[in-house]
Amino acid sequence: MNLYRPIYHFMPEKNWMNDPNGVIYYEGKYHLFYQYNPNDYHWNTMHWGHAVSEDLVHWEYLPIALFPSNDLGETHCFSGCSVISDDGIPTIFYTSIGENERNAHDGAEQWMAVSHDDMTNWEKYKNNPVLSLDIHGDIEIKEWRDPFVWKEDGYWFMVVGGSHNKKGCVLIYRSKDLKQWKFLNVLYEGDEEIWECPNCFKLGDKYVLVYSPNDKVKYCIGTINNDYKFVTESEGTLDYSGWEGFYAPNSLIDKSGRRIIWGWLTEGSRGDFKDCGEWSGAQSIPRVISIKNHKLYMQPVKELEMLRENHKKYENICVSKSWIPEIKGRALEIIAEIEITDNLTEFSIDVLCSEDHKERTSIEYNSNNESFSVERNKSSLSTLCHNSKLTGKIKLEKGETLKLHIFIDHSILEVFANYRESISTRIYPIKEDSKNIMISVLQGDNLNVKSFDVWKMNSIWE
Repeated sequence: MNLYRPIYHFMPEKNWMNDPNGVIYYEGKYHLFYQYNPNDYHWNTMHWGHAVSEDLVHWEYLPIALFPSNDLGETHCFSGCSVISDDGIPTIFYTSIGENERNAHDGAEQWMAVSHDDMTNWEKYKNNPVLSLDIHGDIEIKEWRDPFVWKEDGYWFMVVGGSHNKKGCVLIYRSKDLKQWKFLNVLYEGDEEIWECPNCFKLGDKYVLVYSPNDKVKYCIGTINNDYKFVTESEGTLDYSGWEGFYAPNSLIDKSGRRIIWGWLTEGSRGDFKDCGEWSGAQSIPRVISIKNHKLYMQPVKELEMLRENHKKYENICVSKSWIPEIKGRALEIIAEIEITDNLTEFSIDVLCSEDHKERTSIEYNSNNESFSVERNKSSLSTLCHNSKLTGKIKLEKGETLKLHIFIDHSILEVFANYRESISTRIYPIKEDSKNIMISVLQGDNLNVKSFDVWKMNSIWE
């Protein structure tokens, strides 16, 4: 068995994968497209890979959906989205990258493709591009890419990421027919220099704008005014890992109205470590997102529960120093509910821990600064991997317990704190016995573990 290759997160059989693209629910199936290099496990020659699922868990590989049209000067098919047109035709929008004057930095274009055979084969629109940079008139936009399209009030709307006056931004456009577009405004901008992969959608009566600013993925909740400016009412961080784990998410609505989001789990933390094999990148588990108390909540889809086996449940465990549950493994799901008392300052849940404790990854909580973190300084005995500490904030209400929902999949760790904060990252323990879990009190009095559930997780490919 490969010690590092995930078994229940989606990834291609080999080679490079990055952003989820064009995720859509269509005729009873979930379609996941993704940035893919079929020629190597390093980034280059971007295509759109394609997979389909009936249950959000088990996936079937389909033929590559988009190839760069070299005869048209196209060298890459960058990220984008999928919609079903008014006449029922599956339609892809993506950023087309060429050479020289049409490169990613200065001259990208937004192209369209359609399918007439249930999304297996795709034909590029003969009048591409559907949008080019001159749509902005005198406004200079750079790093223009990653369209996301939705329909509302009889119009199609599109947002695209970019950079304006060295500020990352999201731009918004409108169309009646998906072919003729009008630039409306710079919807939103910030201090970072580049914003990528925007998603804009409604949850209830509020809009949510998600964007990737070359760092931790951010979101805003609010409204869009008559001038097509985003009016922010609250904002937050979707995941605290950025390039160390979770980036460039994309989302869909399914038949029951759930907004489901995936993110690219990057391989940047691998560093110069060479023992993983000729593959790179995975998709996060799908998350259902909602709004509560002006924050985004993220919950793993319930469909993942079908992968569980060998359940162990512990209740009301009092930990004075440390405690090691019986179950162990490299593919696990853990739900821990911890009572936070005035006398408890800091504790950790160590996962992928070796018998001699020389390798371990620590999920830590500190009540003094209301932080939770993933400490990776002992995640691997290899000195070639990244080992930085990733830290997020979790403010508990009075009397609220801390609930940590943890997914471990060989080199993947996803941690949800009370379903409103998350850290997702990559780790590469080299010892074969790095399979244990340990809970430790780091500062303060006894730790009351109200409940601790552990499952082994089956492969999605079997």
